[in-house]
Amino acid sequence: MIFILIIINLLWASTFIFGKILLETFSVSFLISARFLVAGIIFGMIFKKKISLNKEMIYKGSVIGGINGFSMLLQVIGLQYTTASNSGFLTATYILFLPFIELALWKKKITSKVYLSVAIAFIGVFLLSVSDFSSLSFNKGDLFTLGCGFSFAFQIFFISHFTKSENIFSLLFVQFIVSGLVGLVYMLGYEIGFLGLKPNFSALTDLRMASYMTFLAVFATFIPFSLQFYVQNKIAPTIAALAYLLEPVFTVILAVILLSEPFGIQTAAGITLILSGIILVNLGNKNS
Repeated sequence: MIFILIIINLLWASTFIFGKILLETFSVSFLISARFLVAGIIFGMIFKKKISLNKEMIYKGSVIGGINGFSMLLQVIGLQYTTASNSGFLTATYILFLPFIELALWKKKITSKVYLSVAIAFIGVFLLSVSDFSSLSFNKGDLFTLGCGFSFAFQIFFISHFTKSENIFSLLFVQFIVSGLVGLVYMLGYEIGFLGLKPNFSALTDLRMASYMTFLAVFATFIPFSLQFYVQNKIAPTIAALAYLLEPVFTVILAVILLSEPFGIQTAAGITLILSGIILVNLGNKNS
């Protein structure tokens, strides 16, 4: 399971370069809608014989997809008013909310080892995200981003909750489509309808842009989200969420290697604490 979780996070982290390039041409809502709708279409074509839809399946998949799309939009809106470091740090607050969501909705007692692992890893995220402690502040952008972390916690929980009893292929397909539709509705209703912005569809005729978009749909969406549903069918949501904190670790490492960004003592300490938290929670875990 750990190997699969590493692959998921490495794929998510590796897309930051392509996402950054695409954001210079396309709006985030367009990227959200495009990557998930394309991923859904590809998934539906490959696994059409394993997808079986009914009202309950559509409802459960829509809950996951709706929360996922909504969370991404909250993150983007928040980023307009706050710093990238604050955004990364506050998004990761999902790891703080999840144990309490498990306790409230599953009535599952969370062990002291899990709480300790969460605390250690979250301190690591703080060190990794916030380089200038004197610049710490809280504004409306941070509030949106905190909402993003809160809603992502529910997305992670409901994936584990619904995959226990439902067809994973059907849930995934609905989640892809609904996540894409959330981005599409926001783009059509707010960006185009209210702000009067026009998406640069012609840019997709450029082979490089089309390749990046395809990479985003397949390697940042189709593959990692499929693996996420598979893994969370077998492990608790809080343990999975701790493993997802590897994404900022891989992002930093790739930024150092590919973009020659600095790697200091604070960064090393942050990575060490995140890894320590993940290792601690998996000690003695048969599903790790």
